[in-house]
Order: sequence, then structure tokens, then C-alpha cells
Amino acid sequence: MNLYEHEAVANIYKKFKVPCPEFVVATEPNAEVAEFVRSRGGAVVKAMVLVGKRGKAGAVKLVKTPEEAAKAVTDIMGMLVWGEKPVAVMVCEKADIVAELYCAITYSTETRGPVITLSMEGGMDVEAIDPARIFTFPVKAQAEIEPFEIRNMLVKIGFCDKYAGVLRQASLTIAGIYKAFWGAECRLLEINPLAVVRVSKKDKKTGEMVTSLDLRALDAVVTLDDDATVAPQKTYGERSAYRREPTKREIDALQIDRDDHRGKAGSYVEPEDLGGDIAMMTFGGGGSAVTIETAYDAGLRPANFTDIGGNPPAEKMYRIGRIILSKPGLKGVLVCGGTASNTRIDVTLGEGLVNAIDDLAKEGKLDRELIWVVRRGGPEVEKGLKLLAECFKRNGIKGRIFDSELPITQAPLILRDLLVQHRGYKVSAPKVKKSAGH
Repeated sequence: MNLYEHEAVANIYKKFKVPCPEFVVATEPNAEVAEFVRSRGGAVVKAMVLVGKRGKAGAVKLVKTPEEAAKAVTDIMGMLVWGEKPVAVMVCEKADIVAELYCAITYSTETRGPVITLSMEGGMDVEAIDPARIFTFPVKAQAEIEPFEIRNMLVKIGFCDKYAGVLRQASLTIAGIYKAFWGAECRLLEINPLAVVRVSKKDKKTGEMVTSLDLRALDAVVTLDDDATVAPQKTYGERSAYRREPTKREIDALQIDRDDHRGKAGSYVEPEDLGGDIAMMTFGGGGSAVTIETAYDAGLRPANFTDIGGNPPAEKMYRIGRIILSKPGLKGVLVCGGTASNTRIDVTLGEGLVNAIDDLAKEGKLDRELIWVVRRGGPEVEKGLKLLAECFKRNGIKGRIFDSELPITQAPLILRDLLVQHRGYKVSAPKVKKSAGH
């Protein structure tokens, strides 16, 4: 699960004492924001989105007064940031930045353990940094790392050449960031920038203000392990692929695979506009992608996306079948996938889907006006498709069933033609694909 910056700061940085600016979160101008800005003589207003380059998109604004802050909050909440709508804004203390570092901790498939990546050239456009200026250090898979190990890394990247006076603080800070990475069970913890900043504090003896250098984490890009000891959803709630509140059907589908790892059937996402009138039951990553792309190009309007595979048991197929068919406004159903290698068609379709259809019919919830097209191949396909055909017949379902002799890209076209013929379906304009020269 990817966290918004304010979630990561509040729940991880604060818990593990990673130094960071104070902040408030808002979705509209309010008294708390006004007082925060007034008391600090300004602030930084940032969009809470799960995409990068917010600054280039105009979604990070420096404000000096409560009035400027109110306008910034309103403007940012009303914009799209690289296609994503902010869920909130984070109003943060300004930092007197001296230098910007890049710091990231993740896992490496090469070393099969954690790695710390550091660079003296953090800030915007980190992708443009000369690779020779980015240093990656494998570390042991353990809960903590000693500050002296971090110190050696900082010496290697040239940190102490300019900022020897804060070498100790930097070593302790990054050691704390690693502890947060491990303790929060992250897959990625990235800070850009991890800044060297000027801070002013009152001297305890003289009472005078003294300026010194310190470090602050001015960013938080965090991905949590979905298989963490405590499932991230329990802390942060369910989150859809479109960064919006998930629908009840999406939430119900997520439960299918949560406590049962036999195959995958709970991958169910509804398009961002929540429209669509074609139920999609698609199988296999490649097969699902081809089917959905062809459906759009054929002028169909998918009501959902699925990716079922790995030989799920009948009970999983039963549950996802009912979820897929429960969306209001459906006109057709496309059951389509490539030729499976290990997924049994008699179990998934002949038992799981058939039982779902039969039960919906008994409950009076089966829409018999739906037009179905099925294209499937794999183990026990003859038995599975025969059971499905018998189910269609006894429940008065209109549709056609094919095995793998039908090309996968033909199934959406057949469904489209049947819908036009029997239901007067209005085909949407196909996607326009631009050539590379346009």
C-alpha cells in the first residue's frame, strides 16, 4: 500500500522520531490553517497525491499570509496533479534549506536484503542525477543499523567535505530512518529531500537565539508491505487503484484472497468514472489486458477490470462471480482468457461460476436479459464449458460459449455484435491511437 505524505509523517516519522516539520492537514481553508500560517510567518502548502513532481505541476506553493494560504488550499484542492485529484493538502512549516540530499531505503533483488541509496544531489528531477553521484549500500536485514555505519556511507558520498559539523546528526537521522523503514514494515521509504537546514534555538544559558545546522525529512514516499504483521488496510482503510474511496464491491472482492492464498480471484477494480455496462471476468495478466483493450476498441464499456488466475478454488470463483454480476446497469458479460496451463475450467467455470448463477437465479437476482460471451481454454475445458452451457440453458441465459479455437480478440467483437442485434446497444467511439510521429 502507498501512503500519502501526511499519513507517513503522522504514523511513521512521528512514531520513530524522524525529524520533520510540523504540519496541519486540510481539505478547505479554515481557522486552523490560518492560525498555523500566521504563527509561523508563512508555510508550504502541498497537494496530497500519490504521484511525483508535484512542484512542477504547481501543486506545492509557498505562502506568507493566511489569505495566501486560503487561496492555495482552494486552488490545489480544485486541480488535477498529473491526472490525480488531491485528497487533502498538507500545510507545513517552512525550512531554511542549506542543502538537499536524496535518501531511500528499499529491498534489492540482487542482494536479497535492504539497501540504502544516498546522493548529495537531491531535490527536483532526481531522475536526472548523474548515476555516478548516486550511491547504493547493501545492509544486513536487521531491525537497526549502527550510526557509525551510516557515517561511513556519508563520508563516501562526500557529505563531510561540506557539512562535517552535522555528520553526527546526519548519521543518527538516517539510522533512525532505517529503523522506521524496518519497524513500519515498509517496502520503500524515500525522502527527497532529506535537507540540511538552519534552525534557530534559544540558548539555555544566555537566552539568546543561536543558529545551527540540522537535518529534516521534508518529504515522504512510503510503500508498506501488504503482508505486514498488521495489514495496512486496518490502519489506513481500503484504497482503490484509482486513489479514491473503494466501492463496496471492490472491498468485498479484496476479502476473497486475504485469508486464502489458493489462486487469485479478488482482483476487481471499477473504472474511475464508475460507469460501464459490460461485466468483465477475465483471466491471466496478459489475457486480461488483451481482452480489456480489445473491448474498448470494439466500442464496449467495461464495468470492471479483473485478473483471475492461479487455479482458484470454486468458492473463490463463486464469490467473485456474484460480485461481478451485482453491479447495476449491466447489459452484457464477457468471460474471457487465454488457454490456461494449471487453472481447471471445470472447477472455476463449471462449478464456481455455475453455482453463482444458479443461486442468483433462485434468489431472483439474475438478470436474464444479459448477453453472455465465453471464451476459455485449459485443463478440463470440455467438461467445464459443458456444465456452463447446461447452466445457461436451465436459467434461460442468452449467449455463446467458445473454447480456445476462437482467437481471444474475437470474443469482445462477438459480444458487441450480439448486443447490437438483441439489445440495440449503442457502441462507443473506439480509442484513437496516435502514431509516434503525432
